[in-house]
Amino acid sequence: MPTPQKENQIEEIRERLSRCTIAIATGYQGLTASDMTRLRRHLQEQGVEYRVVKNTLTLRAARELERGGMENVLIGPTAVAFGYGDVSAVAKTLIAYIASARSPLIIHGAMMDGSILSAEQVRGLALLPPREELLARLIGQMQAPIAGLVNVLSAPLRNLAYVLQRIADQGGAQREATTPVPAQGPGEKPLSGDGG
Repeated sequence: MPTPQKENQIEEIRERLSRCTIAIATGYQGLTASDMTRLRRHLQEQGVEYRVVKNTLTLRAARELERGGMENVLIGPTAVAFGYGDVSAVAKTLIAYIASARSPLIIHGAMMDGSILSAEQVRGLALLPPREELLARLIGQMQAPIAGLVNVLSAPLRNLAYVLQRIADQGGAQREATTPVPAQGPGEKPLSGDGG
């Protein structure tokens, strides 16, 4: 039976796992205390919590939430980056930090929406555009067929309007060309319409 302290730790992990959009498991061996502090501060600025966890307690918390497969990503001494926003932004932030700081941090995998991701899949997430851009692209793709349909349906009316305008323009030009102008001699008065 776990001690009250371990029960509290399980509860904290369970609470974070239930709230997060992604939990990225990392191996932190080789990081100094100052490296760990810099990493935590950098991730915290991005809204990501970074916690060293005990694998057995994390597995227990995941099982209580009915999220299996965590044993595949909890390898050796583990720290988990709990992200609460855009999953691609969390992965991007962590991977960018590893590259820029030349950190020995290793990504083992992640849990996202109850699914387990490999380290390679986490790297793939980092390559995705931000969520807002993906939504904008999706909306654009959804609107394109509708805009095409509107264009096709309005084309006959638009073409009819062009044809009628041309006919009207040509008719006006023909009337001006075929309407005789009465000739007036010098000193003649124009004819009045009263017959007299």
